[in-house]
Amino acid sequence: MRQNLDRYVSGAVLGSMLASLVFFLFLTILLDLLNNLGGYLDKADNLGMSTMQLFGFLGGYYLRLVPFSFVTIAPFATVIGCMFAIARLMTQNELQPMLFVGRSMMRVLRPALFAGVVMALLMGACWQWVVPSISADVTQVQSVLSGGERTIRNLVIEVRGETFLGLQVQRYEPESRRMHAVHLLRRGTQPGDAVLILADAAQWDDAVGDWRLENGVHRTADDDAPCELLGAPEWTPALVLQRGQADVPCELLSYDELLETRVQRPNRKDVQMALHRHVTYPLANLILLLLALPFAIHFERGSRIERVLSAIGVCAGYLLFDLTCQNLGFNGHIHPVVAAWSPTILFGSLGVVLFGSVRT
Repeated sequence: MRQNLDRYVSGAVLGSMLASLVFFLFLTILLDLLNNLGGYLDKADNLGMSTMQLFGFLGGYYLRLVPFSFVTIAPFATVIGCMFAIARLMTQNELQPMLFVGRSMMRVLRPALFAGVVMALLMGACWQWVVPSISADVTQVQSVLSGGERTIRNLVIEVRGETFLGLQVQRYEPESRRMHAVHLLRRGTQPGDAVLILADAAQWDDAVGDWRLENGVHRTADDDAPCELLGAPEWTPALVLQRGQADVPCELLSYDELLETRVQRPNRKDVQMALHRHVTYPLANLILLLLALPFAIHFERGSRIERVLSAIGVCAGYLLFDLTCQNLGFNGHIHPVVAAWSPTILFGSLGVVLFGSVRT
C-alpha cells in the first residue's frame, strides 16, 4: 500500500515536472527564434542557404542548445512542476485520504524533494560532461549565425616555476584552431639555455598532435634554424582557449576546468563565482521546493490563488536576491564566495523553517 502511494505521487510529480520542463525549453527556443529570425534569414541569404536548409541548420543548433537551457531553467521547471502536482492532489481530494491512513505530510512530499535532488544531480552532471563537450560546436554555429568568426587578440599564456614557458599570440581563431604572429619563449634552469620560437602563424595538426608552424624559426643564443612544429603538444586548442581568452565563458566550463582555470587565474572573480555557483545553483532545485511546497498545502477554502501568488513572490525574491548578489560579486563589491552562497544560506534557512511548519 505504502509503495503504491509512493509510486502514485512520484508519477504525478514526474509527469508535471516533465511537462513544465518541456514547456520552458519550448518557450526559450521560441523566444530566441522570434527575436533573431530576421537576422537568421539575412545570414542564410548571404550564405546562399535555402529556407529549408536554414531551418535544418537551426534545428541542429537548438538541439545542441538544450543542455545550456536545461541548466538555466531546471530549478524553475522543478518547482512549478512539483507545485502543480501537489496542488492537483489537493484539488482532487487525493491528499487527505493519504493522511487518514497514517501517512505523514513529510512522507507524502518526499517524492517531490527527491525529484529536486535528482534534478540537482542532473544539472551537475550536465555541467561536468555534457555542456563542455558541445560548447565548441555551439560557439561555432553562433559564429556562423552572427556572420563572422570569433577572434581572441593579444593572447598571453605563462607557466612559471623552476622553468619558464610563455606564449604570446597576436590573434587566435578558436573555430579554425589557428594562431597568428606566434612567439614562444622556453627558459630552463641553466643560464643561457633560453629558446625562442617565432612564426607567422601556427595551425593545429591532429595527425601529429602539435602546432604546425608557418615560417617558423628556432632561435637560441648561438644561431637560428628553421622549425616546423611548436613543440608544445600539451597546449591543445581547448587549453589555449581556456587559459588565454580575455573573457572565459565560465558558464560553459566543467568543474574540472573551472578548478584549473582558478589556479591559473586566481584573481578572476568571475571564475570564482562560476565555480561556486556550479554548486549553489543546482541546490536551488531543493531550496525553491522548500520555499514553495508549504504554500501548495492548504486545507482552507478560497485561499488557493493567494497561496500560489505567495509562492511565486517568495521564489521571485530568491531570484532577485541571487541576481543582486551576482552583480555585486562580479563588480568586486563583495567576495565571490559570499555572493554565491548568500542566497543559498539565507533562503535555504527560510525554506527549512517554512517546510518544517507545514500543517499535517
